Amino acid sequence: MVKISDAQLRIGIIGGGPAGLTLAAHLIEAGAMVVVCDLITEKIDVIKKSGIKLTKTINKHVSINHVCCTISELGDYDLDVIVISVKTTALNAVVEQLTRIDSGKMFVVCAQNGIDNELIAAEAFGKDRTLRMVINYAGEMKNLNTVKVTFFHPPNHIAALTANGKEISEAIRNLLNSVKLKTVISGPDKIRNHVWEKSILNASLSCLCAISHCTMKEVMSFPETKDLVAGIIDESIMVAKKENIEIRNGFRRDCILYLEKAGHHKPSMLIDIENGAMTEIDRLNGKIREYGLKHGIDTPLNRAVTALIHLQEKKENG
Repeated sequence: MVKISDAQLRIGIIGGGPAGLTLAAHLIEAGAMVVVCDLITEKIDVIKKSGIKLTKTINKHVSINHVCCTISELGDYDLDVIVISVKTTALNAVVEQLTRIDSGKMFVVCAQNGIDNELIAAEAFGKDRTLRMVINYAGEMKNLNTVKVTFFHPPNHIAALTANGKEISEAIRNLLNSVKLKTVISGPDKIRNHVWEKSILNASLSCLCAISHCTMKEVMSFPETKDLVAGIIDESIMVAKKENIEIRNGFRRDCILYLEKAGHHKPSMLIDIENGAMTEIDRLNGKIREYGLKHGIDTPLNRAVTALIHLQEKKENG
């Protein structure tokens, strides 16, 4: 089992979006050595010059000393931990590039939306060096180095897949808690519950916004599409329970109440479609459909929205 001082942790964060920069700002403030890696050179230049700024729900402005634009450069830092916070569409490519700089001792944390992301990392680095994190904050980029943190519903959850990663997960938790980004340790089974609950919430509305090109409020304000949201949730819960996922009491009701409060916000899946980018549909509704097939459960709503998003992706990307 790894033993390491929290404050001496050397962490690389791949992905300079809202999730990655928010995490980086807190870890830097807590005293860790952090390297932010993003392939957009202009973004990295601004972050190095002006630091990372968080606004609205969380207000911070921190300087950062270490940045890079390629994963190969991360190999120069002798890192203890790599946090992957890019979209799941890039996960396989990121993992493949990380294997080229793997020291044999660094841990990998998957901190994206979606089901089973950690299994991809575990296949490359082994379960002993793989962790999963469920992030319960969200934000949008206001400019290249500024994140408008739209909400934080604590706590975040982190779990090592085996006991070998326990002290790393505790070190990350301690760092984040020391700067009030509340994070708790989960076991490898419990983290799946959190992953599925968050994925069901994301899968229920994001896809409908992307298909209809409507905001979250517009979809939830129209009775027929609101019924579709509820139907996707019901389908997904049925599949989750067959997969032995513990869905907490009142989860369905809480999802609907939460989504009813959504404003005129565009989820990332809609933004991806508007930008002609690939979406995370395969790790959300697509995974729910896949597990439905495993258990002999028909999932017509998840199957339909996955197909429609694939059609839009094909139209945009050829």
